[in-house]
Amino acid sequence: MAACHIQIGDDPTIWWLVQPIQPSQLTQPLTVLTWYPIKGILVLSPRASHVAIFSPAPVLVPSPLSGPGGLYLPTAAGPSAGHIGYELAGGADPGALAEQIQTLMHNGQSQTITLGGSGGTLVLNGATLPFAVTSPNSLGGATPHG
Repeated sequence: MAACHIQIGDDPTIWWLVQPIQPSQLTQPLTVLTWYPIKGILVLSPRASHVAIFSPAPVLVPSPLSGPGGLYLPTAAGPSAGHIGYELAGGADPGALAEQIQTLMHNGQSQTITLGGSGGTLVLNGATLPFAVTSPNSLGGATPHG
């Protein structure tokens, strides 16, 4: 199977997924691996206003943006070099955080996340969050292709 890419709601980012998804999968919170622009785990809510799914011909995907492990939330500008989201506190497990966000979306609950870097906290509202992407500290690896 070839990878696909999606665009979610008003966020301008085109997310390259490692595996394709089908519209029928969007009835429950879904986690999928992303390659570009951030290599990580995308958690997609069925509450997202709209999701465009594209299945392009197999092509080489650009290298992902690099940065500290973090949490990307929807923005009007999308991720860029130097800003790929919020930096998570040291030792944060992106897989476990993705599972927590998936549960928040399913139950429509909120949770506070501890941030790294300059510190602080972030409150996620699972009832309104259309998607989030968690990423590990070490990025890189081979580029997937179809």
